[in-house]
Amino acid sequence: MRKQKLFSGTQFVKPLSSFGGALLKNGHAKCRRPLDSKLPVHLVLRSVQSTLRLPKNFSKVDQLVESVCRKHGVRLYKYANVGNHLHLLLKIRNRPSWSAFIRELTGRIAYALKVEWLYRPYTRVVGGWRTAFRSIGNYILLNQWEAEGHIDRRETKTLKDLNGIWSAG
Repeated sequence: MRKQKLFSGTQFVKPLSSFGGALLKNGHAKCRRPLDSKLPVHLVLRSVQSTLRLPKNFSKVDQLVESVCRKHGVRLYKYANVGNHLHLLLKIRNRPSWSAFIRELTGRIAYALKVEWLYRPYTRVVGGWRTAFRSIGNYILLNQWEAEGHIDRRETKTLKDLNGIWSAG
């Protein structure tokens, strides 16, 4: 049996699964944002100020996220407001709905709270519905618990670490 030949060239390079945020400083700002309408997407929006979780803003941000998702047909699986950034685990319908969704969400939050975004939105296509989906969901849950003051992330990196702390205590 012969082995299949490996193709070389830029047209055969596997596309990245993440885009945006601090990654844009590394030089791939001109490539197309990877999105998939069949797989979940992890979205992070980082603000310059830590005002997203203030008592006067918290419910406003939650309402904006839910209403914009509903308006554009974006399915929201997990969501965490950490104070200076938001984590969303969502599923988009298609690329045009993504453009309208992200433009409206970032614009309405920035206008309502007078915040500036530190980076462009960071997105990562989650590689599947079982293990990868569960691990991103757990990561968002840990961020939410940290923001609420239940855990310290210097001690807790994963849910396994948390289980070890709880069983010891």
